[in-house]
Amino acid sequence: MTMKFVLVAFTLFISGTVFTQDCTIESLLKKPGSWKESAAVMNGVAATDLAREKQVLAAINNMIKSKYTPIAVKANANSGFHRPESYIPVNEYIYDILPLEYFCDGNTIKTVGETATYFYIGVNNFFDEIYDTAQGDRALMEGYNVLTQIPKSKDGYYYFEERKINISQDIPGKSSAWLVTYEGKLPWTYVTKKEFLEKRKRNLSTQMATEASGINDVLKNNEIAKEYNEKEFKNDKEKLQRFMKMDYQPTKERYEKFLTELEIKYKPAFNKIDEQLKMPANELNETAIVKMDPKDGLSYLFTTEDDPFAKILIKPNPAYFNKKLPRSAPQFFSVYIRGNHKDPVVANFMLDIMKAVDFSKLKDMLGK
Repeated sequence: MTMKFVLVAFTLFISGTVFTQDCTIESLLKKPGSWKESAAVMNGVAATDLAREKQVLAAINNMIKSKYTPIAVKANANSGFHRPESYIPVNEYIYDILPLEYFCDGNTIKTVGETATYFYIGVNNFFDEIYDTAQGDRALMEGYNVLTQIPKSKDGYYYFEERKINISQDIPGKSSAWLVTYEGKLPWTYVTKKEFLEKRKRNLSTQMATEASGINDVLKNNEIAKEYNEKEFKNDKEKLQRFMKMDYQPTKERYEKFLTELEIKYKPAFNKIDEQLKMPANELNETAIVKMDPKDGLSYLFTTEDDPFAKILIKPNPAYFNKKLPRSAPQFFSVYIRGNHKDPVVANFMLDIMKAVDFSKLKDMLGK
């Protein structure tokens, strides 16, 4: 009995040693992975909405687990819930997986501590801003939020062309994305050339006024100083004349010149917009795809989607959403994946996880 136990134990030990000595990519890709699930609860979500959102994410999790088995990764599946916002007609929540990859460290299989590989399904959530108007610098530049691609329609859903990206520290990778929506509809609308030009003209006026405000403040203070000195030196013409000659007049001339130069600086940009607004109505109604004019920092050029500097302008589309549904109801899904496709473990994960995404099931969940 004892001998048999020793023999079995020895055999297992030898098998384990041989495996680690032969740690290769091929052996890693046969190594079963592990699965871990976690959820984050966000305060502020109504209890009934939260319960429904958890059901939706559980259905997504079951969809994935029914077809995906982790290989050579520790798959961390997470649920996340966004705080409701008054300007957003629905609740946003997400399901994602961070796969911590196995790797060979000499004769030992180890797991990375962090990863740039990422898989995500967003419910009423998109990876670019679609619910709000442009904020910050963008509000005064393009004036609208932007996409870098126009999604293509296929088999009842939309997809974005695969993109080459840098994962981290110049490690190459690829990303892909999909969008599941109500038939033939998008949760945003595209901005027309006319809308862009009219807003750009307003933004230029605001930008010019902002630059001019500092100049006008100096001119205003210069006039105040003049009034003060006229009272102060009303009985001393020589001092008043010296102030006027040495201080007031040079300041006035200098900053009025700045104002003139500012008008000269902005005039060509305004002229370009006025000329563009004369385009035929059908052209002005086309989708605005723009890029900064490399020869003029105040102007934009219309371009095409395949331009690497292209910005496709979008704005919120409240009409897309069925306001009769509860905020928790899925009204669109976004799917996104990125990773270093040259790493065999990562490439295997990306291929396997996407096989588990059933777009027809997601489509069936819309509005429910």
